[in-house]
Amino acid sequence: MKFTSNIIKAAAVASAVTVASALPGTAQDFPSRGIEFVAGYGPGGGHDTMLRMMAKIIQEEKIVDIKINVVNKPGGSGATSLGYLNSHKGDGHYLMAATSSFITTPLATDVGLNYTDFTPIARLGIDPPLLVVPANSPIQSLDDIKSSGRLLNVAGGGRGQIEHIATVLISDALGAELNFIPFQGDGEVASALLSNQVDFAMINPGAIKEFLESGRMRAIAITTEERTGMFPDLPTFTEQGYDVVVSVFRGVVAAGDISDDAKAYLSDMVKALQETEAWKTQYLDANGIVPGYLGPDEFGAYLEETNTLYKETLERLGLLGG
Repeated sequence: MKFTSNIIKAAAVASAVTVASALPGTAQDFPSRGIEFVAGYGPGGGHDTMLRMMAKIIQEEKIVDIKINVVNKPGGSGATSLGYLNSHKGDGHYLMAATSSFITTPLATDVGLNYTDFTPIARLGIDPPLLVVPANSPIQSLDDIKSSGRLLNVAGGGRGQIEHIATVLISDALGAELNFIPFQGDGEVASALLSNQVDFAMINPGAIKEFLESGRMRAIAITTEERTGMFPDLPTFTEQGYDVVVSVFRGVVAAGDISDDAKAYLSDMVKALQETEAWKTQYLDANGIVPGYLGPDEFGAYLEETNTLYKETLERLGLLGG
């Protein structure tokens, strides 16, 4: 199996050839067949969208010349895909999307597997919750929340999800009494906020960007470590004196116990992908995802830290599985 860089290409694809030539082992035994991209949710979901865009760009940019097939293994909040990938232990021809459910599902449900059973390949970006209020809200800053002197209602995704975890961290950091109200989907969260059913919401940037741009909502803080290019004028919690750093991550993992050659091939392929302009414009910018690439070792350390944070928070919320 040879990379496209071994074939003479026209000048129009010279840059793609350069990327491909950096990948390891044209004479290696891996891969011996095509690679399967595994989505833990159905077509059109976040896993599916990311993987299909990855496959599209990898093939269009000619990063590798192998066949890539995206398959959906929905069920059990990602548990079905975990079991499917684990059934291919030792085989590097499978690459699975990993987002926060990769951590939370094993913690909340006894599926017999967790993040340590898989091989981290890369984190590709982060989806940081924003703290947003309606345009007419009296809340102008985090200090206003801290000094409100009353119970504040907070809208977000499901119980135990990233918005819930972020709300717990905000309550701790600000010493404020917050009542988290879970909703089904970002649309419901936005509607609850715009109709003043809640005091503020924790929600991902892509879901409410148009409301911010139209002036119907105001963002107070973002949960990243540093300001983002998408919202350069929006301060972080840390900037405002409160230690709240948490995000949904978007990455990929392989089965456990794969060969070093397979790990190197997959990680270099994904690294080359995320360096393309197409990835930035067609996936990150288009979906409101903040760049946040981490290679295998760094991603592994990040997963360990994230697991610790989620485990502690879910235990406090009484949502930790047995």
